[in-house]
Amino acid sequence: MLVEKTGRFLFLLTRPLSAFLNYIAAGVLAAMMILTGIDVVFRYLFNSPVPGSYEIIQFMMPIVVAFGLAHCAMEKGHVNVELLISRFPDRVKACMKSMVNLFFFALFALITWQSLLRALGMIASGLKSEVLAIPVFPFVLTVTLGSAVLSLVALKDVFECLAEALRS
Repeated sequence: MLVEKTGRFLFLLTRPLSAFLNYIAAGVLAAMMILTGIDVVFRYLFNSPVPGSYEIIQFMMPIVVAFGLAHCAMEKGHVNVELLISRFPDRVKACMKSMVNLFFFALFALITWQSLLRALGMIASGLKSEVLAIPVFPFVLTVTLGSAVLSLVALKDVFECLAEALRS
């Protein structure tokens, strides 16, 4: 009972968070496409590229990736090969999936922690980009936020798989 309630709570928490981050990622991706198009047009028609466009696009990439991962995991959109696991009984499958999701949670919790430490180090050092002098730490913090939400999605999956194993 507690396992199912915890899984449901995590679902209700992560569903809107992952969807919101995904909308931001989609908007940033659209902005990347527009900026790239403008840069190409200006480069070839006017022989004057947009200053710093390459740098801005580099900073947009981690936002798109980190903010899109949690939604993809929420929708079970990642590649999942079940060649061996499909031969086991349902309870064993659910237990194995919960162990895989626990590993996944631990991995992204570690990535969250380390990217936060990296961002704090960048704040302390005052690291900025070369061309436009944009501070780098906010973009590392986007990786931290995206990884944190992905960790919560993985933890939700752990509880859902455990609940499934207990029902079987």
